[in-house]
Amino acid sequence: MFFVNVLMKREINDLEYLNYSMGQPYNLVVILRIRGKITISLLEKVLSKAQQRHPLLKVRIELNKNGMPWFTSERVGSIPISFIERLDEVDTLKEFHKQLVTPFNYGSKVVPLFRVSLLTKDQNTDLVLCCQHTITDGMSMAFLTRDIIKYLNNPTEKIVVLDTPIKDEDIFTPKIRRRIPKKPFRSKLLLFFLRIYHFFIFGFGKGKKVLEEKADSKHDDIKIYSWTLSEDQTKEFLKKCKKRKISVHSAICTAFLPDISTINNPVDLRNRLNYPIGESFGLYAGGTIVKAKYQKRKDFWTNARRYQRKLIWNLRDRKIYGVNRMLNKSLSLSTMEEFGQFFVDIVSRQNPFAITNLRSLDKLGIALESDKYSVDSFNAAVSNTLDAMTVVVFTLRKKMYFHYHYMESKHDIERIKQIAKDANKRILES
Repeated sequence: MFFVNVLMKREINDLEYLNYSMGQPYNLVVILRIRGKITISLLEKVLSKAQQRHPLLKVRIELNKNGMPWFTSERVGSIPISFIERLDEVDTLKEFHKQLVTPFNYGSKVVPLFRVSLLTKDQNTDLVLCCQHTITDGMSMAFLTRDIIKYLNNPTEKIVVLDTPIKDEDIFTPKIRRRIPKKPFRSKLLLFFLRIYHFFIFGFGKGKKVLEEKADSKHDDIKIYSWTLSEDQTKEFLKKCKKRKISVHSAICTAFLPDISTINNPVDLRNRLNYPIGESFGLYAGGTIVKAKYQKRKDFWTNARRYQRKLIWNLRDRKIYGVNRMLNKSLSLSTMEEFGQFFVDIVSRQNPFAITNLRSLDKLGIALESDKYSVDSFNAAVSNTLDAMTVVVFTLRKKMYFHYHYMESKHDIERIKQIAKDANKRILES
């Protein structure tokens, strides 16, 4: 049923196929600033342990005779490390952006879908972790971060291998699997109607033009606008959420609603799958889109309660997995990509926006204070395949961080700053 530290060779599951069809590069990249100088030899040992613990860190993608992608660990070697001497902050950000826009070489027989850049200066180290999104999600990268720091501080730590689901039946419950069509007719029919609807909204040929522009774009102008709540501000905001029984995520989304009324909410599926997977590394995330207009005549928390009700309604399995009833392995990759673009265009009115809440990294057990190696700062981003704006939120050292990712060629920085300023004001003054 599960793969446990042996040769892996399997067809990617429906959830992974849906992600893979978004196009490439589609990477998830994390920056870790670590107190303590890390050598290449030490990092190699640590990453070797990580590969043993998390089997998907030792796979590559190959296509079968029908063009269907498979995972295989056959002849896959160690995680590649690029060493860069860091002169200042710009060097790390440059490498961060480079990893976001650089696709993985699927023709390689030795390189896994994970790579690391090591940047050192004095007694500090920056690690840029880049993973192909098909084998990971935000929480998996957070768990991996914790494990890397743990192995740095405890080289003799015993490795506990985490099982990885290998069958579609391990991912979706029978109830969900029955809703996934075995043949492409229904999906193709829906795509036909989506094209027509797209035409009436945006005009003839717009969808095709968007896909062509997307294929030509290198997405090399990703920018980040960041801000932070102080420890006291974070504590007060969390206290207000708890008092009003509003989730932190719902409150954060509500802060952006006056400017952006359609928000994609990534959803952690770990507790919804057919088998308990715990902290296994892999892609175990879905998403749901919530549309809600901010009612100016009502206060912030009334709006937040309304948003939360809509979010809870959308978090039903039927809604979360609904997209898999339309998009699945019965469709070609090119059809899936076109379908996805039309769907995102329509639901977002060509203004896709997502808020990814990684929650409290403090509670994951990441070493923040250590005589050897500890994390000073953390940042994460995903390649911008759909020209979406994404806000990544997490709490570290009791402070809440916001990183607003956007495409410089698509969005005005002054508008981004104003949206961020207004959202921050609502959070602080709520």
